[in-house]
Amino acid sequence: MPELAVIGWPLDKTFSPLMQNAALKSVGLLWKYEAIPVPPEYLKEFFSKASEEMRGFNVTMPHKRLVYELCTEKDNFARISGAVNTVVFKRKGKKIESFGYNTDGPGLLKSLREKAKAKRIDSALFLGAGGAAAGGIAALLTSGTKRIYIANRTLKKAKELAENFRKKFDGAEFKVIALEKVEICDALKEVELIVNCIPEEKAADFEEIFEKRDAPGKIFCDFSYGEKPGRLYSKAKELGFVTVSGVEILLWQGAYAFEIFTERECPVDSMKKALVEKVGSWWLEC
Repeated sequence: MPELAVIGWPLDKTFSPLMQNAALKSVGLLWKYEAIPVPPEYLKEFFSKASEEMRGFNVTMPHKRLVYELCTEKDNFARISGAVNTVVFKRKGKKIESFGYNTDGPGLLKSLREKAKAKRIDSALFLGAGGAAAGGIAALLTSGTKRIYIANRTLKKAKELAENFRKKFDGAEFKVIALEKVEICDALKEVELIVNCIPEEKAADFEEIFEKRDAPGKIFCDFSYGEKPGRLYSKAKELGFVTVSGVEILLWQGAYAFEIFTERECPVDSMKKALVEKVGSWWLEC
């Protein structure tokens, strides 16, 4: 097995290996970082094997909550969000401890500062209620956001996520809505930031809900990413939203993960160069 990896299922698309391997090469570490598809039913077995043979791994859909339960220790963002996207194994004699981190939240905040020049967001709408949304909501609440809308197809899942945060942030207000056009349109009028955490093929269904009157002073941020801008991202940019691409978030959450894995400062420029060679530079514009 490689020293490092990203796991998920089905893991059809990931840019993590190309940027992490570029960073490892830049600092002279002869480690390998690979993409490993892991079916949910094999996750516990993989985790056990990885703890014996690997230094750590990143986690993407749909494993972030399940991996949280498997880690023996968690950082603050992971505990608040209940989701882990970075795992490191530490060996003390024959004992192996697993440390879980969430760099999705810090990656989102860094991206908002870099691209949107946002210091604090008072209100936000999240499309989706999975692990990425959990990490992003945790980060915003920690930075002072007071009002969060969560739109999801499965209302029960969104309500559980909201309740988890309600217990930890007394002064914050949460509203759960259906992932439907009418309810999202109403929420758009009330928030400063929209964060898309659903896959591109599903997010494209909501392209028509964005209107020019919603754009002034507002930010659209996309956890979903690809070689080209997504339709929802493109529509938001066209209408005048300040836009933050999922590639930008990937860069910064990956940079934080690199530092956790290696205990070295991340050569961010090496990661950025590798991503530009893969997808071009469109994501560097906001």
